[in-house]
Amino acid sequence: MDWKCCEFTQLTSVEIYLILRARNAILVVDDAHMHQDIDGKDENAVHVFALDTVQGESLVVAYARLRPGDEVDPEATIEKQLTHTTHRDDDTVDRLIEHVLSAASERWPHAPLRTHSPVHRESFYKRFGFSKVDGPFLQHGMPFIGMIRPADPGAISARSQPQTDPTASDAGAQALAQVTGTEQTERRAESTRNRLSPRLHTSSGVRQ
Repeated sequence: MDWKCCEFTQLTSVEIYLILRARNAILVVDDAHMHQDIDGKDENAVHVFALDTVQGESLVVAYARLRPGDEVDPEATIEKQLTHTTHRDDDTVDRLIEHVLSAASERWPHAPLRTHSPVHRESFYKRFGFSKVDGPFLQHGMPFIGMIRPADPGAISARSQPQTDPTASDAGAQALAQVTGTEQTERRAESTRNRLSPRLHTSSGVRQ
């Protein structure tokens, strides 16, 4: 099995054909979801898929489309997930989600991930950190729920840390050293003056 993760412009014409063939065969025909699969969003998406030979024919046996978020909806979206009938009793779907999560983390580490899951697959996505946020609702005649996986906490923590400029730090340390040295010099001078000058009477009106 050959796993690939490609932007649309990186796909070959054969790969595009095999992806669309798999999506039509499984998401439209097998699942009886009458909808327009080619929706004009493929060009701006990342395509995660696996190629394998089935009965002497090269096929897309696992696939998911990953789209980035925007200012209105910051979550990246996982959609059009599928596996071929010959790869539903093994760990192919687990590996598919793992590849998708890796691709999303590499490209948008600070973005949460959203997906629509059939109601009966909720527990599967929970294993990968997703939680239900809305639904159930009908989608293509089937009950679905909306699920979100929070952004990687490590990435958020790293992003929230203040950025330090090493040059500024060095300059600050030098400035502090200069101030400290000046203060020490002034204190030594003051001590010398106190030793050499006569004490004034407290009623003289002159402050020491």
